[in-house]
Amino acid sequence: MVGDEGSPSGAPAELTAGLRADYDVAAEEWAEGPGPMYAELARALVAAAPVPLAGRLVLDLGAGIGVAGRAALAAGARRVVAVDLSEGMLRRGGGGHPVAADAVALPFRDGRFDLVVAAFCLNHLSSLAAGLAEARRVGTAIAASMFAPGWTHPAKEAVDDAVRSFGYRPPTWHTILAPGSRASDPQVLARCAAAAGFTRVQARATAVPARLATAAELVSWRLGMAHVAPFMRSLDEPRRAAVRRAAEQAVAAVSGPEMPLVVSMVVLTAS
Repeated sequence: MVGDEGSPSGAPAELTAGLRADYDVAAEEWAEGPGPMYAELARALVAAAPVPLAGRLVLDLGAGIGVAGRAALAAGARRVVAVDLSEGMLRRGGGGHPVAADAVALPFRDGRFDLVVAAFCLNHLSSLAAGLAEARRVGTAIAASMFAPGWTHPAKEAVDDAVRSFGYRPPTWHTILAPGSRASDPQVLARCAAAAGFTRVQARATAVPARLATAAELVSWRLGMAHVAPFMRSLDEPRRAAVRRAAEQAVAAVSGPEMPLVVSMVVLTAS
């Protein structure tokens, strides 16, 4: 995850602090639950990069557990620097040299990186323009992804309803950031990237199979998300098991034995 607590127009400090704290707590569950899905999406994002990765220096912005950094290294990148506000996520990483930093106040010189990879993190910023401007300052090219407007999956609502029945309420930061419309509309993205100084800007939607299909896999994806995992951690073991059973039953009821997860995501590339 990324934040912009240092920006005059950034998120309130308490919002960023809550976001960071929940990602710290969720790091272990994220690696085992949402991690496999985001790894598939990261490979698709890196494959769309506007520059060849062989021998390049890459910044993995909002790195989390490092799935995009690992994809960049597998594609031939010489070195990856992984930036995130959540030290807990960085400790579970392995996709590059970890640096805890703010997305709109990066501790790097101008033009330091050949490519900035920003996988599903720009929606965490209160100012998309400020985030893209800082990415342009430190990098000569960018590849960014976010969920396409309106994309959803039956498992999301099924799991959310099941967890709410056990007393779950989403944290404030998720309620505020969840819509993410400012960071998912292709036209807005392209316009902000061009205003930041990027050229050869493209923003398009693409569908990516995420290789999750069973109720157990889909439930692990949702329960491991940073807005849910801290609630799960607050429960005792019998209660957690009960939530998981209820969620799996709810997902099976709407999807049957299997429902492959195919994610519609917007990919922004520019150089």
